[in-house]
Amino acid sequence: MRTIPLALCAALALAASGLPRRGMLGVVVAPRGGDPAVVTSVLEGSAAAAAGFREGDVLLSLDGAPVTGAQPFTRAISRHLGGDTVRIGVRRAAGELVLSAILQPRPLETSPHADIRYETLEVQGARRRAIVARPHREGRMPAVLLMQGLGCYSIDNLPRQDGYGRVLDEFAQRGFVTMRVEKTGEGDSEGIDCSDPRATPDLEAAGYLAALHALKTYDYVDPARIFVFAHSMGPVVGSLAIAREPVAGFIAVETVGTTWFEYDLERLRVQADLSGKTPEEVSEEERKWQVCSFRFYIEKQSPESLAGTPGCSDLTAPFGGAPYTYMQAVADIDLAKNWRTADFPVLVIYGTASPVTTAHQNRYLAEMINRMHPGRATYAEVPGMGHDLNRYRSQGEYEQRNREQTTGDHPFHTGLLDVIFPWLQAQAQ
Repeated sequence: MRTIPLALCAALALAASGLPRRGMLGVVVAPRGGDPAVVTSVLEGSAAAAAGFREGDVLLSLDGAPVTGAQPFTRAISRHLGGDTVRIGVRRAAGELVLSAILQPRPLETSPHADIRYETLEVQGARRRAIVARPHREGRMPAVLLMQGLGCYSIDNLPRQDGYGRVLDEFAQRGFVTMRVEKTGEGDSEGIDCSDPRATPDLEAAGYLAALHALKTYDYVDPARIFVFAHSMGPVVGSLAIAREPVAGFIAVETVGTTWFEYDLERLRVQADLSGKTPEEVSEEERKWQVCSFRFYIEKQSPESLAGTPGCSDLTAPFGGAPYTYMQAVADIDLAKNWRTADFPVLVIYGTASPVTTAHQNRYLAEMINRMHPGRATYAEVPGMGHDLNRYRSQGEYEQRNREQTTGDHPFHTGLLDVIFPWLQAQAQ
């Protein structure tokens, strides 16, 4: 009799009640030595290990299609379900071979502080994966919805030691139900791929709306105490949702207060100043960027039409997998209009080691909200926090780490928690 692995049983159970589990190969892939995708490690016990993959294998093809890079390969694998068979061509030493792998379902997330529930939400005709953490407590609890930053990536199985995983884990420890909803096509979600030009900020916001509506129906959630934790692009896109669905409070971290066009020019100057360029060089780069930015964000010109314009290549490069049309739509979001109807407490937080956004941008958001809803917004800073919520000595150190694509010793900045939870406590009084 055939034995079915426990992980596959779990995935099949999920499929019966909602979305099936996506598959994983179990390799780390990166460009190396001129090759676009090379296996740098193989996870023990994984589908890749069973199929015979080795460190150093150069990936050539996936189901007959050429492999053009590490990220496209990883995304293509992630679109398969657990149990699917894939055929991958590799070059090893002087020869080439094709390896056949049966993908394993992604492992299910666990937490020592909460029960993890994999829910299914209906969003504009497609099913989205929502991940709910219910603390080990009785009665109705407050809840927090995560609104994540820019890019196409899954928020399933987040590491608990840093980033969003650490923040959500801290909420769960304090008795908050937490929810995440995947972007279209990400994780187990159906629908168009996140990188598709049809993947708009409005479609992303629709997922947040569906999540807020679902949270208010759970018998273990207090519908009057549902908050939002939004980071980076999260508050910008999230403003489309909270303009239609009120919450008990909103935490906006490392975000934007003006139009995206204004913000992007401000960000460029900050980062150019940190790069070691002379003032004249910074000014020249800014002038070129102004032309590119106007044509791209305001006139909506395509990357192809801007290819011959000096200084525009960086502006039109992929935005973490999101299509350029997504960014052009972000430029049309009217924050003032969206926040005018959102009359509830807001905490805006800036990390002083972040060159991705600025104190001015975050402070302006708080001031704008207070002009429309006096006393509703609070502005706070976390000294030494970078955009990734980790600790840095300066903006320059963060920017250097970002340029060199290194990790280094930059732990999660617990000062963020010291700002968030006293504010939340004050909202309960």
